[in-house]
Amino acid sequence: MNDAERIFEMVPAGAVALCVRRRLARQADRLEAARAVAERIQRALLPSPPRRIGDLELAARYEAAHGGARLGGDLYAVRATRFGTRVLLGDVRGKGLDAVSTVALLLGAFREAAERAPDLAALARRLDIALECETHGHDADTLETVFATALLLEFPAGTHTMRLLNLGHPPPYLIRGTDTGTVGGTEPGLPLGLGHLCRGFPAVAEVAFERDSVLIMVTDGVTEARNRTGDFYDPQRHLPRLAPFPAAHAAAGAVLADVKRWTDGPQADDRAILAVRRDGSGPPGE
Repeated sequence: MNDAERIFEMVPAGAVALCVRRRLARQADRLEAARAVAERIQRALLPSPPRRIGDLELAARYEAAHGGARLGGDLYAVRATRFGTRVLLGDVRGKGLDAVSTVALLLGAFREAAERAPDLAALARRLDIALECETHGHDADTLETVFATALLLEFPAGTHTMRLLNLGHPPPYLIRGTDTGTVGGTEPGLPLGLGHLCRGFPAVAEVAFERDSVLIMVTDGVTEARNRTGDFYDPQRHLPRLAPFPAAHAAAGAVLADVKRWTDGPQADDRAILAVRRDGSGPPGE
């Protein structure tokens, strides 16, 4: 085969390679644009909580299971109200874009109801009604598939206590120095959206939350994270090794980094971590 024949054969291959390269570049540009849009949506839905309210420090970390999309079904919100600082951490059934509308609905309902509901039970009821209204007119199967586990907390102004209502969610972890334990001894209630299956909510737990105490709330993307041998990540066992925490952002960041080391692989579920620390340097509440 002479040089002319070789060149003649190489020209089509080069054209195909150039076409494939251009197509891959266009796909990469589209993916990056989609990621940017998803990230803006995520920031609009879940803005960072205020770093401080009175003597409370707050920090959040969030990672969606579909890391490229940066969008998932976990949620959190913090509001300073006349009743004290109120906090929501939740996990909507499902992942990705399928859960986004429910996340937006719950966040909007919380921001409105947190200012008006006189107690946590009333706040939970308003969120439950919001989800029930969302599924009104749907078939019976849908009614039992649109729900969200949740933690509702209240830090009354001028006190060193906190109140907790657990609706089917992993309990939060209270850290005092290197002592770690779960909070809320009562049986959790049903998740939000399933209120029609029960007559009420469990009792609200009230516990001391003293200076330098840290409360860490997580979704099941943390508690159900597995290592290579299939063992679940247990915050109650690992948190004492990470503590003490000098600040809320240090606590949230340390837990997320520790979970990543534990799994050392692909992420199977959304992960949200919300940390609250009472540092005593500011006024007790706002």
